Amino acid sequence: MSPKESNKERHILEAAEAEFLEKGYGKSRTTEIARRAGVTHAMLHYYFRTKENLFDVVFRHKVQAIAEILLFSFSSDLPLLEKIRNGMENHFDFIVANEKLPNFIFSEIFAEEKLRSILVAHIKDKSEFVIGSLAREMEKEVAGGKVRHMDPLDLIVSMISLNVFSVVCSQVLSGVLGIDRNEFLARRKKVNTDLIISRLKV
Repeated sequence: MSPKESNKERHILEAAEAEFLEKGYGKSRTTEIARRAGVTHAMLHYYFRTKENLFDVVFRHKVQAIAEILLFSFSSDLPLLEKIRNGMENHFDFIVANEKLPNFIFSEIFAEEKLRSILVAHIKDKSEFVIGSLAREMEKEVAGGKVRHMDPLDLIVSMISLNVFSVVCSQVLSGVLGIDRNEFLARRKKVNTDLIISRLKV
């Protein structure tokens, strides 16, 4: 693919992501995605053919990005607890940078079987690899008395739950606490990470 073609494809995917997150899958239109991307509708059809294919590619990239964040964090030569700290913090930053994504998943994907099937298919392979890598290292660390045992799946779910809830509810919770939202996010990033680390420390 030439650089020019690659740029057009990237612009279409960026426009599709913005359209899906703003309007939801059902109300999104490929004609509007093409307009936002600065291409003709025929060109969008040439690259992706259908709205469902566009959705598939956009969210495959998102799942890949999350998996890479966690795998990159866990693949360093640092002690396991430091790897988990990095993974927690990097995941938090990803959610902040993609703060419309959780609401989209909750409101659109969980309510639509077709979309849910697409997302589950992408998550399944990536999550199995991430959890498998984490499980092997945790087993060694537990055997060496360096960390307390925690099921790797429970660990990943706890990490994601803490971070997603904090970001999704940050506007309300920062108001309840009477602090700036950015200050609240920085505070929750540290507190969430410390909670996970304290659960694993011997």
